Amino acid sequence: MTKPARTRLLPADRRAQLMDHAIACFADHGIARATHTQVAARAGVSVSAVYSYFRTRADLVAAVLGAVGDAIKAMLAAAARPGVGVEEALGVVARHTADMAVTQPDAVRVWLDWSTGVRADTWPRYLVLQAELQAHVEAILRPAAPDVARRAMAARLFVGGAHTLALLRFERVAEAQLALFIELMVGGTLAAIAPLTPDSRPSA
Repeated sequence: MTKPARTRLLPADRRAQLMDHAIACFADHGIARATHTQVAARAGVSVSAVYSYFRTRADLVAAVLGAVGDAIKAMLAAAARPGVGVEEALGVVARHTADMAVTQPDAVRVWLDWSTGVRADTWPRYLVLQAELQAHVEAILRPAAPDVARRAMAARLFVGGAHTLALLRFERVAEAQLALFIELMVGGTLAAIAPLTPDSRPSA
């Protein structure tokens, strides 16, 4: 019986295919432990084929983290709702973040792993992504938050909540619980930008 001819992919398509498998490997094995060999095994190609696209492990790590960061930023772009109120805009972003853990679970798992690598050489790059995400949320908050410092901290609060949203998805909580968390997350962010009144200031 004649074996079907193997389809030869264009370099860009092959790289994209390998990147999908690499993200899955990084999600399964962790950023610190994933290897070219694991990617090759998952993709069904030779190890040398993976090395031809990612010459060193540093190249592979950089490519995976870059792809994960791009996926998160694309999700935020898709969640954009120009002209809506701040509360609604935050709710849409929160819902898209939660849904990404379902539609792109491997990318989200890598993102969560990346966020814990405080001592790793990938940490500075994580901080760059984190700053971009916070800037995105700050832009949403700007119409309702003239205080720059409060706006920045509120954005950090919201982005931190996004990590918990992902964890809740992986925990498979009920939709009602997820909706409640999003309501509290958005409400807490809005409360953080509200100016303190004399009655609301903590007593000495």
